[in-house]
Amino acid sequence: MAEAIGHSAVIQRSSDGTSGGVFTTVGSIRDIDFGGLSRDTVETTNMVSTERWREYIGGLKDGGELSFEITFDPDHADFTAFELDLNTDTSGYYKIVWPDADEWGFAGFVTGIDVNAPVDDRMSAQVTIKVTGKPGWIA
Repeated sequence: MAEAIGHSAVIQRSSDGTSGGVFTTVGSIRDIDFGGLSRDTVETTNMVSTERWREYIGGLKDGGELSFEITFDPDHADFTAFELDLNTDTSGYYKIVWPDADEWGFAGFVTGIDVNAPVDDRMSAQVTIKVTGKPGWIA
């Protein structure tokens, strides 16, 4: 992907919670924040570690979190879909479609919906999804 601004990136939600479902684009998204991938480390330092340096091996990987802001309307299909996902005990499937049409897909659980209703601006909701398993580029 060449340098680009985030304009026209979208989030899509699978209708059946799988990568094979019908995808619907979430409307009115303002900001997308993908917290990023990470990996734990496990310390393996022992009594004969070279020159008293701590030693590590790679541990478990974490798919991070995705959060994004949508326009808040409690009756809109996007909001009610995420509310349903929050109350479901199984993961859903989501993807980010970047401005150059590359797609990043993942299974995840909606872990938060925060509503903001300022006196002098539009109402919004911040949706947070915890990635479960390995996310990746979709060919």
